[in-house]
Amino acid sequence: MTRIRYLTLLLALLCGTAAAQDFNPESPAEPGEPPQPLVLLVSPAGSGSVAGAGRYVPGSEVRVSASSATGFRFEAWTDTRSTTLSTQPAYTFVKARRADTLVARYVYAPEGPAEPSDPALVQYFTLTLAPATGGTASGGGRYRAGSRVSLSASPSTGFVFEGWFDTGGSCLSAERTFTYVTAAANVTLTPRFRFDPQAPAEPSEPVLSHDIVLEASDGGTASAGNMRLREGSSTTVTARANEGYEFVRWLKDGEPYTELPSFSYTMGSEDVTLRAEFRFNPAAPDEPSMPATKQYAFYLMSVIGVPGETSLYPVYLTTLDDLCDMTFQLTFPPGLTPRLESVRLSAKAEGYKLSCTAISDTSYVFTLTGGRLPAGNTQLLVFDVPVPESMETGQSFPVKINQVSVSEPDGDHLTASTRNGRLYVYQRGDTNGDGRVNLTDKMNLVTYVLGKTPDAFIEEVSDVNRDGTFDLRDCRGVADIINEQEE
Repeated sequence: MTRIRYLTLLLALLCGTAAAQDFNPESPAEPGEPPQPLVLLVSPAGSGSVAGAGRYVPGSEVRVSASSATGFRFEAWTDTRSTTLSTQPAYTFVKARRADTLVARYVYAPEGPAEPSDPALVQYFTLTLAPATGGTASGGGRYRAGSRVSLSASPSTGFVFEGWFDTGGSCLSAERTFTYVTAAANVTLTPRFRFDPQAPAEPSEPVLSHDIVLEASDGGTASAGNMRLREGSSTTVTARANEGYEFVRWLKDGEPYTELPSFSYTMGSEDVTLRAEFRFNPAAPDEPSMPATKQYAFYLMSVIGVPGETSLYPVYLTTLDDLCDMTFQLTFPPGLTPRLESVRLSAKAEGYKLSCTAISDTSYVFTLTGGRLPAGNTQLLVFDVPVPESMETGQSFPVKINQVSVSEPDGDHLTASTRNGRLYVYQRGDTNGDGRVNLTDKMNLVTYVLGKTPDAFIEEVSDVNRDGTFDLRDCRGVADIINEQEE
């Protein structure tokens, strides 16, 4: 029967009389039915990986699959209009007679919190902290409704903090450190301070004590163990970024001071103003990672390095269409020299001829020719970056990408958007990244092993014995490092 049916169908095709309902998706392609492309995208970029893209005969069954990256949860397969097609990571559908684009959507869920299904629909509202006489405040910025935002107030010498007040004059909290839940509207809060001449700060202290004045840009808070210090004494100063922001640096009296979010400050011979700078992070999981007007985006990541060891540094690419030849320039800080002979292309970039040229002691041009990269999100290549033994720890160093040029299959040459990265250098065992390995790091690691969440924890350097787990053996390893430093 199968042979008879095949001969009947073949005869009908030759005579041009085969009806549309006779098309069998499991049979060879009909004349005039060439394979059509299927493009798979990931939203937001870097939140997962997908498989199944390619060209398929219309009417055939196509199976696609999605895998979540660490800290993300798969939500749904959608079309480009955000219409949900399936909530299962593995999805089988019948290929249409046109080019199809499917989007694997993920939500950021480090502990499984619910997130908006479409980053493009996220709304942000402004929390403004009104200036006030007698002190400073930090924590304002742009946030989603319902966000828990940390606010901090620091009274100047001779003033006391009275409370946080809304525009109606109601006191929301009398605590200097206050967690505020944002509303679905722009809000202004005012920290109030009162001059207290009967309680001046340290009236009996000699003039050799000075004030620390803390400031912070929108998006985070600044705090210090002590706000008034004798010359030569120290206190810990800490910056904490709120949700959707990242810490950039500290300024001391208006000049760049350090990129460490927490550091020990030793008082000099005069008052000092320390300002924490934060920036809204468009690369955060709840934001689109690529401008909607751009078809292509090259981006770098933040990578942790350890002196005396080698770090793997990747370059990622997001594209909404196929790409052919491409070139870009990477610039590294002095002392961090990539091994050009170690560059490895990803599986999706196979077929390219790669050349790497050093144009200076810190800049390198990468050129890929002769291949064709399908649309989607991918790790383009990765290479080794040795971190010298002498490299200062507790610091971060910028890695920049620019001079990007790409060519499309039709021969058009275009540029692409870029996002720079950083390479953070920490000593192994420095679990909180403060530039030192001490008892605090041991207790920090114990807290993590017991299932609690420390204020800061850097996994890449906390696995002291490098066995892929965090346990008491790592705690003993930190203790051994401390003992070696004391000998």
